[in-house]
Amino acid sequence: MDFGEDSPGERSQGEENDALHSSPFHKKEVSRLAPAVSTDSSEARTSSPPATDGTARPPKTLDGWVALAKNLKDIGADIDEDHDDHEVEQTHEGTDDEDDVSEVKLSSGDYVCRDVGHTSEGPSPNEDIIIQLRKLVSIYQALGGEDKWRALQTTKAINTVKRHPKRITSEEEARNLKFVGEKTAKKIMQIVRSGSMKRLKYEESMESSVVTKLFSGIYGVGPMVARDWYSRGLRTLDDVKTKKGGIRLSPAQQLGLKYYNDLQERMTREEAKEIFDGIRSIAHEIDKSLILDIMGSYRRGQETCGDIDILLTRADEDRKTHAGVLRKLLPKLHEHGILIGDLSYPHDPDDLEAKYMGLCRLGPESKVRRIDILTIPYHQWGAALIYFTGDDIFNRSLRLLARHQGYSLNQRGLFSGVHRDPKTQVKDFQGKNIASRTEREIFDILRVPWQEPRERRRAT
Repeated sequence: MDFGEDSPGERSQGEENDALHSSPFHKKEVSRLAPAVSTDSSEARTSSPPATDGTARPPKTLDGWVALAKNLKDIGADIDEDHDDHEVEQTHEGTDDEDDVSEVKLSSGDYVCRDVGHTSEGPSPNEDIIIQLRKLVSIYQALGGEDKWRALQTTKAINTVKRHPKRITSEEEARNLKFVGEKTAKKIMQIVRSGSMKRLKYEESMESSVVTKLFSGIYGVGPMVARDWYSRGLRTLDDVKTKKGGIRLSPAQQLGLKYYNDLQERMTREEAKEIFDGIRSIAHEIDKSLILDIMGSYRRGQETCGDIDILLTRADEDRKTHAGVLRKLLPKLHEHGILIGDLSYPHDPDDLEAKYMGLCRLGPESKVRRIDILTIPYHQWGAALIYFTGDDIFNRSLRLLARHQGYSLNQRGLFSGVHRDPKTQVKDFQGKNIASRTEREIFDILRVPWQEPRERRRAT
């Protein structure tokens, strides 16, 4: 069973929402703004730029093209994103063991996971640049399609800028940073010189971008669905509530819409801990031997959390397991008012590996928060701690290091003797699990200096 790949790096809402709605790349700029149409549609194949009214339809008159040219005259080539060979590393999410990982290395050639003492925390001298680029990433993530990879590349650039020790003052300095190409460097210098970025202003002026981002903030709504709703004429959350255009909402989407505002906000560490303490107390009423811990940004020591990810297992020295615990725990959490909505219920809650996704809150007057509860076999505890603690950049680097040493690392353990097809690099033999019980044994085998969870921050 695959838990999904988001918790370490806190995947965007749009990526999570479209996990069940994969789609091919939209080849042109207009395609990412276009309504969801069949692949044989002439509209889907057009290479025309987006219209000035924010829709995907190209102008039909000469006056329309003139207006479009005026609207885009200050954007120029900046509409295209960086696709320098040294920058583009397309990774594929959703694989069980994350074999397809980016080469997350330092300029020295060493691995980021070994770069002890360079934890990404505290204000950066380039914080204004990071803030602007993050806004651009959030728009790309909401738009999906080809923009998903623009989001990935811009995120890599952000992480590099975040680690840069001094203020960026020239385009050449920016361009020399890893994952920062010529066009990204130009964006950075626009921010340095004027405090703003043309590309961001352009995206924020596009109705389609703004509305797609709005809809993608609803749990269960990803870029594909958001674009489809836009093509049906929906523009506001009220349009969604009234099901304009004949749209249908799943139960999870209805909950996401109902608690939309709450779910856009991050919570404090203190709030997350209080919710967790209540859940752990109720779990121990069922079985005192249960082991629970909070993962993700909380375990990395960050001041705020996007959601609560709880890992649950049970020591099996007495030959007992946590099988059946989730079936007992979830109803009790509902009875105590901690859980207030179910987004995804495990197919078999008695399985040793199961994932529950829902909504929770501290009290009747508190804001509603996202929560995942994951159960795993006891012998996988260490590997799971690494995997679900993150952060994403650290984990990608660690998995790449493992692969280059002849191993395979995932949330279940470190495997040796793995064999891959020489042509496809797809594993045809899983190998032997040689380490999974503790984090330290995995670090030691890979010869990575031990780092506490708070020291594993590499992303922004």
